[in-house]
Amino acid sequence: MHRFIQLCILIFFVHSLSAYEDPRKYPDIDPSFATVSVIDPEQKVGYTVGDLLDRTIVVKVKKPYQLIEESLPIVGYEKRYRGQLLGMDLNKISFIKQDDKRESVHTIQLQYQIFTNNVVAKPAFVTADYYRVMDPAKPDDVFKLRIPELTIAISPIAIFGDIKVENDMSGYRGPILINAAPYLKNLKVAIFVLLFSIFILIYIYSRFTWVPKQNKYFSYVYRKFKKTKVSQDNLEDLLKALHDGFDKTLNQTLFLENLHQLYQQNRAFKYIHNEIEIFFQISRGVFFEKNKKIDNETIYDWLKQFALHCRMCERKLIVDSNDLVKLKI
Repeated sequence: MHRFIQLCILIFFVHSLSAYEDPRKYPDIDPSFATVSVIDPEQKVGYTVGDLLDRTIVVKVKKPYQLIEESLPIVGYEKRYRGQLLGMDLNKISFIKQDDKRESVHTIQLQYQIFTNNVVAKPAFVTADYYRVMDPAKPDDVFKLRIPELTIAISPIAIFGDIKVENDMSGYRGPILINAAPYLKNLKVAIFVLLFSIFILIYIYSRFTWVPKQNKYFSYVYRKFKKTKVSQDNLEDLLKALHDGFDKTLNQTLFLENLHQLYQQNRAFKYIHNEIEIFFQISRGVFFEKNKKIDNETIYDWLKQFALHCRMCERKLIVDSNDLVKLKI
């Protein structure tokens, strides 16, 4: 049993040796065929445990050589120096490849996270990486491309020993910031929903309220007569005002024969077609059939309701069929 354990340890050790590739085994590529440019973070000091730092590497490789993408660092890889962990892990990696006839360009985005700290400030660094380059026509000839190291400074979370808080307000240790992007997105959605809801409410209640640029001829008629009491003069004035509203809406005199022109101009009036016919019957009875007995109070109340429906139609609102009132003349 003891020998079996030793054998397992030996196999694991051999496997670890084969998995590690010494960059010195590959020769450096000719600088005329590959170039590296690095964009490091501007902040070089004041990092502490949990902080993230971003690094951009642009690798340009001229044909016929190509970058071996499998040689790029792997997420979760822990940086070491002389066998000791540096406390900096690769948290995220992404790259964009642009290829043409002359060269290929890899724009590599790296994000490291710090998992170390100390009671005093100390230097830390991302050790140099080595990417591999090869000619597809000669797969056995592999070259290495050196990515320079990044040196930063890690600061303690607090000054060592007893200290007043106001004396430990270093500008390099700012507060933990919350990413406001998702909250701003939710705020924009909420504002949009609010404005849309207000618009719907205005549309629903516009039959009762004043709306800018939506008040035309029948809005004036309804506002003028809705609180007046019945009389022969008021009845005739209301009929004349309604006729005038139809004439101004159509830009010509409205009769039963040309109602289709009114409906073509504003389809909402078509839904009160029966009421419009009753309105013409009332008008004929009041102005031309004066010997005919009619209930002025009932007709006057009906005309005010009809004026409200015309006001809704000119706003292009559809009148509910249950609100339509039949009247026998």
